[in-house]
Amino acid sequence: MTIAYYDNYAKEYADLTVNADMSKQYAKFMAYLPTGASILDVNDGDVAKRNVKSNQSIILDVSSASRENVARGQVKILDAGCGSGRDSLYFMKKGYAVTMLDASAEMCKCAERLTGQKALHMQFEDINFENRFDGIWACASLLHVPEKKLETIFEKFWRALKDNGILYASWKYGELERYDGERFYCDMTGEKLKNVLARAITTKHLQNANLFSETYDCAGDANLFECLDCWVAEDVLPLDREQKWLNVVLRKSY
Repeated sequence: MTIAYYDNYAKEYADLTVNADMSKQYAKFMAYLPTGASILDVNDGDVAKRNVKSNQSIILDVSSASRENVARGQVKILDAGCGSGRDSLYFMKKGYAVTMLDASAEMCKCAERLTGQKALHMQFEDINFENRFDGIWACASLLHVPEKKLETIFEKFWRALKDNGILYASWKYGELERYDGERFYCDMTGEKLKNVLARAITTKHLQNANLFSETYDCAGDANLFECLDCWVAEDVLPLDREQKWLNVVLRKSY
């Protein structure tokens, strides 16, 4: 039902979300990514000249310095639940190599039109990457996964990340699992997420009870992931509602 909603209202959803200001979240995520690859701005024309038939992030017609950086190899990001393609486009402009995926075929089309790059049409359960990405960006996408399935998805993300890879994720803040119209939501708090990650693997235990304290100062060991940052933020969409969001930046632990 949730995927069908995005298929039916892809254009409306893309129009609503494409201009949301995610600068704070971008900055926190990128601060932990490797710096040895192409982290540079390119213009919109360059980004548009991507090969939609392949899943490559090759930038065309940029300066020789840019081409040298591309040749060195880029930091690879998986945009897991890419939606309109807004965030993928931002990362592409910064020189990152981005793989986009979404469970909605129509949202994939929106992202492809915006970025000029192919989006993978797949659900989180079908992800089978191994040691592929330096970062995974899961902005407002895991919130549609039931709590009982989240640990499996975290394990898939863990396998997809390279050593010390970075994961950003966000959820609507709260305790409930619920439907809002046609869409399912699993709301999240820091404590609830700590418990989900604790269940994701049993060979290690949490060493810091205050790991997800929902402040800027939370850091410690969280089984598969180390928590680098955890905060609650206001809504960035132009809607008449009061909605807070839980944001986390995690690092692959081992």
